Amino acid sequence: MAIIGIDLGTSNSAAAVLRGGRPVIIPSAEGVSIGGKAFPSYVALTADGQILVGEPARRQMIANPEGTATAFKRRMGRREVVRLRDKEYSPEQLSAFLLQKIKRDAEAFLGEPVEKAVVTVPAYFDDNQRAATKDACRIAGLEVIRLVNEPTAASLAYHGIW
Repeated sequence: MAIIGIDLGTSNSAAAVLRGGRPVIIPSAEGVSIGGKAFPSYVALTADGQILVGEPARRQMIANPEGTATAFKRRMGRREVVRLRDKEYSPEQLSAFLLQKIKRDAEAFLGEPVEKAVVTVPAYFDDNQRAATKDACRIAGLEVIRLVNEPTAASLAYHGIW
């Protein structure tokens, strides 16, 4: 069972795993896109009720603006809803859709189950936002080993403390 690192981003998200002591980026199943190997942080609800996540959701945003959400990370930890067509979702639910996709793509890439993750969050995230991030991971089927502030993660990586 692999433990992955996730940067749950506002515009794009990314995932990586350590292999042989070196980080390896886990690509989105759609392959390289505008964001490289990243997972665009988009969720869409189509007219026929299908949920699209990542690159497929980003691609149809212009044709389906009322059914597409992005930047929902900024609403994490608040009692807000995001309306996609005729349905309402919490930012945590939308983040969970994205995290589920990352988990699925990571499992396909690694060939083994992924149940745990270390997740980076902005340094300015308060306790509610941090708890909401953990909730989104739990909904997605991921156990959060640790939340790490983004600047702290950068410092640890630079100094080789991992």
